[in-house]
Amino acid sequence: MLTAIINWITGNLVGQLTAAYKAKLAAANETERLIADAAIKHLETTLEERRVAASVVKAGMQHKAFWIPWLLAALPLSAWFAWGVADSMLNGALPDVATLPPQLKEYADIVWGNIFYVGGGVAGLGVIASAIKGRK
Repeated sequence: MLTAIINWITGNLVGQLTAAYKAKLAAANETERLIADAAIKHLETTLEERRVAASVVKAGMQHKAFWIPWLLAALPLSAWFAWGVADSMLNGALPDVATLPPQLKEYADIVWGNIFYVGGGVAGLGVIASAIKGRK
């Protein structure tokens, strides 16, 4: 289960990296070993790029100014989504929710995805920390 959570958070990069190390260990000749080394280097570089990107986002989230535009987008979007869910639960008894314009929809998809990524990331890190703490 822990591996599945880590793979979900990292986009299966950890699983790919593990497979590349296994391929390196199972290499029958120098060519296969070099191919595995190249794959490992590429995956490690990708993981490092994601770590740096996450640190930039984390640093940005430390500033109060970050949350003002984020909330300006997320709160109305959450209300819009909640209205749609309530309308669905009431079999269309509420007035229909207007569709978002294409430009706003593109931005709303990013904000909505980030709401779940932040929540999922925090929950996933909590599970990982609990598992690591339980092993000691």
